[in-house]
Amino acid sequence: MIDFADLDTDPMTSTARAVSTSIEIQRNAHIANGGQVAMFDCPRCHGTGSWRGHTRAFPCRACEGKGKVTKGKIAAFKGKATKAANLASRRIDFEEANAELMAGLRAVASWHGFAAKMLDAVATFGSLTDNQRDAAKSVLAKIAEKRAAERQTETAAKSGAVGVERINALFATAIGNGLKKPIFRTENLVIKPAKLHAGVLYVTDKRVEDRERGGAAYVGKIVEGKFEARREAMADTLSILCEIAADPMESAVRYGRATGVCGCCGRELTDKDSVAAGIGPICATKWGL
Repeated sequence: MIDFADLDTDPMTSTARAVSTSIEIQRNAHIANGGQVAMFDCPRCHGTGSWRGHTRAFPCRACEGKGKVTKGKIAAFKGKATKAANLASRRIDFEEANAELMAGLRAVASWHGFAAKMLDAVATFGSLTDNQRDAAKSVLAKIAEKRAAERQTETAAKSGAVGVERINALFATAIGNGLKKPIFRTENLVIKPAKLHAGVLYVTDKRVEDRERGGAAYVGKIVEGKFEARREAMADTLSILCEIAADPMESAVRYGRATGVCGCCGRELTDKDSVAAGIGPICATKWGL
């Protein structure tokens, strides 16, 4: 007769066998295979369970302050890092291949919504589609065209005819008397001949600062009796030029008396007669004043 009670007993030892539940068997199998039950140091906090801010430490969000995560989470972290690295590489390649386009978008993104969206797309996806890139180029071209038209209108209002016969005669006299780099200084404007373009006079304005090099800014040129203003020129530049052209001697004297500096050579006037005259005797002779 079979004694069923013996089935739970090892006949060699007469000791009851340990019976494992299905949950225990599953857990042991996961651990043996390095499954999600096994825990590893958190890659974010390196197993410390916290990260340090500027003033104090905070629980690590990745592992909820435990310092340990499952193998699955580690794989997710690695996948996310790989994705971010691939995105960064794709974005760098796109920016290098479209440097001018990206610079143009950044220049107007603060006030142009479409440009801002295109920059966001590059940041999110690493590049633009062909249609997006073509649209962005078209938008920038229209902006440049509009700005050019505005600039032309603005400079045209500041440009105009200048009777430069007397100014040209001054420079011709100075050059004929041996001056290699003649410069005519007035209260606000400085006029000098162009080195490479005969008959052209360059105009700088001491009231306007050159943003790149400092000092007085170049505001335009006089070509064949017409002042061609740059955008930097002030609204009264043309009228001042016309005043100088009408009586160069008066402009030079007024500048010398007001500043104590000779308007022709730029040196300080020390002789009382020169201070009173507003110009040194040597310059007066060389410039025909």
